[in-house]
Amino acid sequence: MSEQLFKSFAIIGAGPNTGVHIVKAFLAIGAPILVIARPASTNVAALPADDPNLTVVRADYTSASEISTVLREHKVDVLISTVTLVFGGVVGQNVLADAAKEAGVKLFVPSEFGIKPQLAKGGLAFQKTDFAVYAKSIGLPTLRVFNGLFYEFVPWLTALADTGKFHIVNKGETPGSFTAVSDVAGYVAHILTTRPPSRLLDVEIQIEGQRATLSEIGALYKGRAPVVHCDALPTEGVVNAHFRTFFQKHVEAGGGSCGWNPVTESDDPESASRDNSLWEGHRWLTVSEALGL
Repeated sequence: MSEQLFKSFAIIGAGPNTGVHIVKAFLAIGAPILVIARPASTNVAALPADDPNLTVVRADYTSASEISTVLREHKVDVLISTVTLVFGGVVGQNVLADAAKEAGVKLFVPSEFGIKPQLAKGGLAFQKTDFAVYAKSIGLPTLRVFNGLFYEFVPWLTALADTGKFHIVNKGETPGSFTAVSDVAGYVAHILTTRPPSRLLDVEIQIEGQRATLSEIGALYKGRAPVVHCDALPTEGVVNAHFRTFFQKHVEAGGGSCGWNPVTESDDPESASRDNSLWEGHRWLTVSEALGL
Protein backbone atom coordinates (compact mmCIF):
# COMPACT_ATOMS: atom_id res chain seq x y z
CA MET A 1 0.00 0.00 0.00
CA SER A 2 1.42 3.39 -1.01
CA GLU A 3 2.06 6.06 1.61
CA GLN A 4 -0.46 8.90 1.74
CA LEU A 5 1.03 12.23 0.71
CA PHE A 6 0.76 15.46 2.66
CA LYS A 7 -2.46 17.27 1.78
CA SER A 8 -2.67 20.47 3.80
CA PHE A 9 -0.04 23.23 3.75
CA ALA A 10 0.38 26.56 5.52
CA ILE A 11 3.04 29.24 5.37
CA ILE A 12 4.07 31.91 7.84
CA GLY A 13 6.04 34.89 6.60
CA ALA A 14 4.75 35.31 3.03
CA GLY A 15 6.98 38.32 2.40
CA PRO A 16 8.54 39.48 -0.88
CA ASN A 17 11.93 37.77 -0.54
CA THR A 18 10.96 34.10 -0.35
CA GLY A 19 7.49 33.50 1.05
CA VAL A 20 5.39 35.01 -1.73
CA HIS A 21 7.32 32.96 -4.29
CA ILE A 22 6.57 29.73 -2.40
CA VAL A 23 2.88 30.62 -2.21
CA LYS A 24 2.76 31.26 -5.95
CA ALA A 25 4.62 28.00 -6.63
CA PHE A 26 1.94 26.04 -4.74
CA LEU A 27 -0.82 27.84 -6.61
CA ALA A 28 0.93 27.22 -9.94
CA ILE A 29 0.56 23.45 -9.46
CA GLY A 30 -3.00 23.74 -8.15
CA ALA A 31 -2.12 22.94 -4.55
CA PRO A 32 -4.14 24.70 -1.82
CA ILE A 33 -2.14 26.75 0.67
CA LEU A 34 -3.02 28.71 3.78
CA VAL A 35 -1.17 31.99 4.39
CA ILE A 36 -0.95 33.05 8.02
CA ALA A 37 -0.16 36.78 8.04
CA ARG A 38 0.55 39.18 10.86
CA PRO A 39 -2.44 41.37 11.82
CA ALA A 40 -0.88 44.49 10.29
CA SER A 41 0.98 42.87 7.38
CA THR A 42 0.65 44.44 3.95
CA ASN A 43 2.49 41.60 2.17
CA VAL A 44 -0.77 39.86 1.33
CA ALA A 45 -1.46 42.59 -1.22
CA ALA A 46 1.10 40.90 -3.51
CA LEU A 47 -0.84 37.62 -3.49
CA PRO A 48 -3.44 36.64 -6.11
CA ALA A 49 -6.82 37.92 -5.03
CA ASP A 50 -9.02 35.42 -6.84
CA ASP A 51 -7.30 32.03 -6.59
CA PRO A 52 -9.65 29.49 -4.97
CA ASN A 53 -6.64 27.54 -3.63
CA LEU A 54 -5.43 30.49 -1.55
CA THR A 55 -6.72 31.20 1.95
CA VAL A 56 -5.41 34.07 4.06
CA VAL A 57 -5.89 34.44 7.80
CA ARG A 58 -4.28 36.82 10.26
CA ALA A 59 -2.76 35.85 13.60
CA ASP A 60 -0.25 37.00 16.18
CA TYR A 61 3.08 35.22 15.56
CA THR A 62 4.03 35.64 19.22
CA SER A 63 0.98 33.70 20.44
CA ALA A 64 1.40 29.92 20.31
CA SER A 65 -2.23 29.37 21.27
CA GLU A 66 -3.51 31.65 18.50
CA ILE A 67 -1.33 30.03 15.83
CA SER A 68 -2.16 26.57 17.11
CA THR A 69 -5.88 27.28 16.86
CA VAL A 70 -5.50 28.31 13.21
CA LEU A 71 -3.44 25.21 12.39
CA ARG A 72 -5.96 22.88 14.04
CA GLU A 73 -8.97 24.52 12.37
CA HIS A 74 -7.38 24.04 8.94
CA LYS A 75 -5.97 20.56 9.72
CA VAL A 76 -2.49 21.59 8.55
CA ASP A 77 -0.04 18.78 7.79
CA VAL A 78 2.96 20.94 6.87
CA LEU A 79 3.89 24.38 8.21
CA ILE A 80 6.46 26.39 6.22
CA SER A 81 8.24 29.33 7.81
CA THR A 82 9.94 32.07 5.80
CA VAL A 83 10.32 34.60 8.59
CA THR A 84 13.42 36.76 8.30
CA LEU A 85 16.67 36.38 10.19
CA VAL A 86 17.61 40.05 9.98
CA PHE A 87 14.50 41.31 11.78
CA GLY A 88 14.47 38.63 14.48
CA GLY A 89 11.84 36.34 12.98
CA VAL A 90 13.99 33.21 13.21
CA VAL A 91 14.40 33.68 16.96
CA GLY A 92 10.60 33.69 17.25
CA GLN A 93 10.25 30.34 15.50
CA ASN A 94 10.24 28.53 18.85
CA VAL A 95 6.73 29.87 19.40
CA LEU A 96 5.67 28.61 15.97
CA ALA A 97 7.21 25.21 16.73
CA ASP A 98 5.28 24.97 19.99
CA ALA A 99 2.08 25.84 18.15
CA ALA A 100 2.77 23.29 15.40
CA LYS A 101 3.52 20.56 17.91
CA GLU A 102 0.36 21.26 19.90
CA ALA A 103 -1.78 21.32 16.74
CA GLY A 104 -0.47 17.99 15.47
CA VAL A 105 1.43 19.37 12.48
CA LYS A 106 3.39 16.53 10.88
CA LEU A 107 6.29 18.50 9.39
CA PHE A 108 7.83 21.93 10.01
CA VAL A 109 9.90 23.56 7.26
CA PRO A 110 11.94 26.22 9.09
CA SER A 111 13.31 29.39 7.59
CA GLU A 112 16.63 28.15 6.22
CA PHE A 113 16.59 28.78 2.44
CA GLY A 114 20.22 29.82 2.21
CA ILE A 115 23.67 28.67 3.25
CA LYS A 116 24.23 26.33 6.18
CA PRO A 117 24.33 28.28 9.43
CA GLN A 118 27.38 28.26 11.65
CA LEU A 119 27.12 26.24 14.85
CA ALA A 120 28.77 28.46 17.45
CA LYS A 121 27.00 31.31 19.21
CA GLY A 122 27.70 34.53 17.33
CA GLY A 123 28.40 32.66 14.11
CA LEU A 124 26.62 33.45 10.86
CA ALA A 125 22.91 32.64 11.25
CA PHE A 126 23.60 30.55 14.38
CA GLN A 127 20.00 31.21 15.45
CA LYS A 128 18.89 28.73 12.78
CA THR A 129 21.08 26.06 14.35
CA ASP A 130 19.57 26.84 17.75
CA PHE A 131 16.08 26.42 16.32
CA ALA A 132 16.90 23.04 14.77
CA VAL A 133 18.07 21.85 18.19
CA TYR A 134 14.89 23.17 19.81
CA ALA A 135 12.57 21.53 17.27
CA LYS A 136 14.29 18.20 17.83
CA SER A 137 14.02 18.58 21.60
CA ILE A 138 10.20 18.84 21.41
CA GLY A 139 9.89 16.02 18.88
CA LEU A 140 8.80 18.17 15.92
CA PRO A 141 10.05 16.75 12.59
CA THR A 142 11.71 19.29 10.31
CA LEU A 143 12.78 19.59 6.69
CA ARG A 144 15.72 21.98 6.29
CA VAL A 145 16.32 23.31 2.77
CA PHE A 146 19.79 24.64 1.90
CA ASN A 147 20.20 26.31 -1.49
CA GLY A 148 23.33 28.41 -1.02
CA LEU A 149 22.94 32.06 -1.98
CA PHE A 150 20.00 33.38 -3.95
CA TYR A 151 21.12 34.91 -7.24
CA GLU A 152 18.90 37.85 -6.39
CA PHE A 153 20.88 38.36 -3.16
CA VAL A 154 24.17 39.05 -4.97
CA PRO A 155 23.59 42.75 -5.84
CA TRP A 156 22.91 43.40 -2.15
CA LEU A 157 25.82 41.29 -0.91
CA THR A 158 28.29 43.11 -3.15
CA ALA A 159 26.81 46.58 -2.52
CA LEU A 160 26.10 46.87 -6.23
CA ALA A 161 22.57 48.00 -5.48
CA ASP A 162 23.90 50.72 -3.15
CA THR A 163 26.95 52.02 -5.00
CA GLY A 164 26.69 50.93 -8.61
CA LYS A 165 29.91 48.96 -8.14
CA PHE A 166 30.34 45.19 -7.69
CA HIS A 167 32.44 44.88 -4.53
CA ILE A 168 34.31 41.64 -3.88
CA VAL A 169 35.96 41.21 -0.49
CA ASN A 170 39.42 39.69 -1.00
CA LYS A 171 39.78 37.48 -4.10
CA GLY A 172 36.27 36.05 -4.41
CA GLU A 173 37.59 32.89 -6.02
CA THR A 174 36.02 30.22 -3.79
CA PRO A 175 33.13 28.36 -5.49
CA GLY A 176 29.75 28.52 -3.81
CA SER A 177 26.18 27.40 -4.47
CA PHE A 178 23.79 29.87 -6.10
CA THR A 179 20.09 29.29 -6.84
CA ALA A 180 17.17 31.36 -8.14
CA VAL A 181 14.37 32.18 -5.70
CA SER A 182 11.81 30.83 -8.18
CA ASP A 183 13.66 27.51 -8.40
CA VAL A 184 13.79 27.15 -4.62
CA ALA A 185 10.09 27.97 -4.33
CA GLY A 186 9.12 25.54 -7.08
CA TYR A 187 11.30 22.84 -5.58
CA VAL A 188 9.72 23.18 -2.14
CA ALA A 189 6.20 22.99 -3.57
CA HIS A 190 7.15 20.00 -5.71
CA ILE A 191 8.75 17.79 -3.08
CA LEU A 192 6.17 18.55 -0.40
CA THR A 193 3.32 17.55 -2.69
CA THR A 194 4.96 14.54 -4.40
CA ARG A 195 7.37 12.88 -1.97
CA PRO A 196 6.25 10.33 0.64
CA PRO A 197 6.24 11.96 4.08
CA SER A 198 8.65 9.36 5.47
CA ARG A 199 11.28 10.62 3.00
CA LEU A 200 10.98 14.18 4.28
CA LEU A 201 10.94 13.88 8.06
CA ASP A 202 14.09 15.23 9.78
CA VAL A 203 15.89 15.57 6.46
CA GLU A 204 18.39 18.17 5.24
CA ILE A 205 17.99 19.06 1.56
CA GLN A 206 20.92 20.38 -0.50
CA ILE A 207 20.22 21.96 -3.89
CA GLU A 208 22.24 24.15 -6.22
CA GLY A 209 21.23 26.04 -9.35
CA GLN A 210 24.78 26.87 -10.41
CA ARG A 211 28.21 26.57 -8.86
CA ALA A 212 30.17 29.79 -9.26
CA THR A 213 32.52 32.27 -7.60
CA LEU A 214 31.79 35.92 -6.91
CA SER A 215 34.61 36.79 -9.32
CA GLU A 216 32.90 34.80 -12.09
CA ILE A 217 29.59 36.52 -11.40
CA GLY A 218 31.31 39.89 -11.29
CA ALA A 219 32.77 39.24 -14.74
CA LEU A 220 29.20 38.96 -16.09
CA TYR A 221 28.71 42.63 -15.23
CA LYS A 222 31.45 43.70 -17.64
CA GLY A 223 30.29 46.88 -19.37
CA ARG A 224 27.48 47.29 -16.84
CA ALA A 225 29.27 47.94 -13.55
CA PRO A 226 32.89 48.15 -12.39
CA VAL A 227 34.23 45.32 -10.23
CA VAL A 228 36.15 46.43 -7.14
CA HIS A 229 38.24 44.11 -4.96
CA CYS A 230 38.51 45.34 -1.39
CA ASP A 231 39.32 44.32 2.19
CA ALA A 232 35.87 45.41 3.34
CA LEU A 233 32.76 46.94 1.84
CA PRO A 234 32.45 50.73 2.02
CA THR A 235 30.35 51.90 4.94
CA GLU A 236 29.09 55.20 3.53
CA GLY A 237 25.60 54.68 2.15
CA VAL A 238 25.82 50.89 2.64
CA VAL A 239 23.54 49.61 5.40
CA ASN A 240 24.91 46.62 7.34
CA ALA A 241 28.22 46.89 5.49
CA HIS A 242 30.08 45.04 8.26
CA PHE A 243 27.63 42.13 8.09
CA ARG A 244 27.96 41.92 4.31
CA THR A 245 31.76 41.91 4.62
CA PHE A 246 31.53 39.14 7.24
CA PHE A 247 29.19 37.19 4.96
CA GLN A 248 31.53 37.46 1.97
CA LYS A 249 34.47 36.30 4.06
CA HIS A 250 32.46 33.26 5.09
CA VAL A 251 31.73 32.53 1.42
CA GLU A 252 35.44 32.94 0.64
CA ALA A 253 36.23 30.38 3.35
CA GLY A 254 33.92 27.86 1.64
CA GLY A 255 30.71 28.38 3.59
CA GLY A 256 28.76 29.47 0.52
CA SER A 257 28.60 25.90 -0.78
CA CYS A 258 25.74 23.57 0.08
CA GLY A 259 28.41 20.90 0.44
CA TRP A 260 29.96 22.81 3.33
CA ASN A 261 30.25 20.89 6.60
CA PRO A 262 30.04 23.32 9.55
CA VAL A 263 31.54 20.73 11.89
CA THR A 264 34.69 19.94 9.89
CA GLU A 265 34.68 23.31 8.10
CA SER A 266 35.32 21.56 4.80
CA ASP A 267 33.48 21.40 1.49
CA ASP A 268 32.22 18.43 -0.51
CA PRO A 269 31.39 20.00 -3.89
CA GLU A 270 29.79 16.83 -5.28
CA SER A 271 27.18 16.75 -2.51
CA ALA A 272 26.16 20.40 -2.98
CA SER A 273 23.49 19.49 -5.55
CA ARG A 274 22.75 15.97 -4.32
CA ASP A 275 18.99 16.56 -4.01
CA ASN A 276 18.41 18.39 -7.30
CA SER A 277 17.27 15.10 -8.79
CA LEU A 278 14.14 15.04 -6.62
CA TRP A 279 12.66 17.58 -9.05
CA GLU A 280 12.67 15.29 -12.02
CA GLY A 281 13.24 16.90 -15.42
CA HIS A 282 13.59 20.42 -14.06
CA ARG A 283 16.02 22.83 -15.73
CA TRP A 284 17.61 25.10 -13.17
CA LEU A 285 18.07 28.78 -13.99
CA THR A 286 21.59 30.13 -14.38
CA VAL A 287 22.86 33.28 -12.72
CA SER A 288 22.83 35.06 -16.08
CA GLU A 289 19.18 34.22 -16.63
CA ALA A 290 18.08 35.12 -13.11
CA LEU A 291 19.89 38.49 -13.08
CA GLY A 292 19.27 39.34 -16.73
CA LEU A 293 22.97 39.47 -17.63
